[in-house]
Amino acid sequence: MASLIKVSRDFGSDGDMCATAMETMDGGNCKVSVECNDGIKNEYNDWNVYYVGGRQYFTDDRIGPFSVTFSQKDGGGEGLTNPILQLEYVNSDLEFDVASLAHYYQDDKLDCEKGITPLNCANGPFICEYGDMGNSYIWDSRSKKWICGMPKIGLGGAEDTGLDSNAPTPLGYAPGTCWVHVTQYQKPDPSVDSYSLEVTIYDANENAIGSTGGIVSSAEPVSVYSALPWVLVVSTGGVDDDPVAFAYSDQLWDSNNQEHQSNFGAYDSGNRDGDTAFAC
Repeated sequence: MASLIKVSRDFGSDGDMCATAMETMDGGNCKVSVECNDGIKNEYNDWNVYYVGGRQYFTDDRIGPFSVTFSQKDGGGEGLTNPILQLEYVNSDLEFDVASLAHYYQDDKLDCEKGITPLNCANGPFICEYGDMGNSYIWDSRSKKWICGMPKIGLGGAEDTGLDSNAPTPLGYAPGTCWVHVTQYQKPDPSVDSYSLEVTIYDANENAIGSTGGIVSSAEPVSVYSALPWVLVVSTGGVDDDPVAFAYSDQLWDSNNQEHQSNFGAYDSGNRDGDTAFAC
């Protein structure tokens, strides 16, 4: 698994991610920055909610609307700490407890360095880490810094993290490259029966936007309705080796077509699964 904080800094290897940094000095002077692989580091230093629980809103054209809420004061009760990061398009405005996530990464990293946990143990996925505070620790440094890896609008996070940014969908779906997942069931009796299909359509945000609603016969071409403006039509051949055929608007292709990134496996226990893409 990849670490979001690592790929957010290594823009060359994962252009989907941005480094979102938060900082305070002496419990105030709050700053936030967003840096992506476009060579631009946007800094947001205008704050008007210098109190615990005050939610400060920002908008960045790469990650979309987001906010930071400092949820606690430091040990002396004088300064703001423990930021809560929220992105409008990421996991439905989920609250990321930045300090806890950074502490989790720090603990795992230290255990790994001490040999307490297995090799490659600090590979993640991790979302946040402490920023560079010189030779000081977070709890006694005048400057407190945190960095989180967040995905760009409409893009996924690092592999296997489940962290995705859903772009606004005024059309009812996210346009771009849509995907179809197909499960094809073999004929119970090849001499008289037809294949059966189960089909789901996903938009560019990887959200399901239409399906057959279960297993259906493919004795006739199967029409799959969705939020898309046209109907996807799926057809099967006569024998197991025949490809599955697709038609959407003026696009015609089959499950062997690599231009549509088709990937269909072999039959196993009476069915096979496959995926293919198309422009939507």
